[in-house]
Amino acid sequence: MKTLQFYYTMDFTFHQAVACHHFTLKCLPLSDHRQTISRLSISITPDCPANKGYDSFGNQYLYGYAASPHDQFSVKATGIARTGLANYEIAADDMTVALYKYQSSYTHPGPNLRQYYDQFHFAPAMTNYARALLMMEKLHDDFSYVQGVTTITTTAEDALRQGRGVCQDYSHILLSLCRLAGIPARYVVGILIGEGLSHAWVEVCQSGLWIGLDPTNNLVVSENHIKISHGRDYKDCIINQGIFMGSSQQSQTISVIAEDISDP
Repeated sequence: MKTLQFYYTMDFTFHQAVACHHFTLKCLPLSDHRQTISRLSISITPDCPANKGYDSFGNQYLYGYAASPHDQFSVKATGIARTGLANYEIAADDMTVALYKYQSSYTHPGPNLRQYYDQFHFAPAMTNYARALLMMEKLHDDFSYVQGVTTITTTAEDALRQGRGVCQDYSHILLSLCRLAGIPARYVVGILIGEGLSHAWVEVCQSGLWIGLDPTNNLVVSENHIKISHGRDYKDCIINQGIFMGSSQQSQTISVIAEDISDP
């Protein structure tokens, strides 16, 4: 087990002032079987009313409204995560799990993914977890981590075709492979020690338990990971969404820090 202090900061700069800014933010970790969250603190600039809610996947989010004109918008979330309490999260009912058996817009396989999947030959007695682990290890060997060659709109099929990408791409490809194998699998966004940005990984369902796999690093999710949200793919876990009045370009910077403050 570890005790991690986390800091999640998002800063937006608008090139012209905007107003009537409605926003939804998914940057709030929840306590579950493998982690507990405490001392959660949130600050928003400009100061404006905000409330907490939950989406259909059970993720916690913050929604609010900044009425007055502003050209800067920032959100800071800090807290303490006690991680490594378990290596799983207990799944909900079977119907909820079944949702994650089906391909989504980012994971829908084309000829490249289907051909890649066809190389795997699973023994009849292999569990979902063992099959997913095998596919993760192969993907890690064949795919290269390269920043700047994909975007947030890149699908698993397109990423596999070029053989390079980032954690989002690794996760979408593994999701697609798992679903081709009939394994319920979901996309996860969270924090990993040493990353500096939000991180993505996959959870697969085995005997009523969700177990995390990090294909970017070819490892089982551990006490170094803090989970924020999950869904069918990236689209269900977008950190920031909103609308505002005004014609303005915007730029965004994100800083994510996790520090181990466990007692020696």
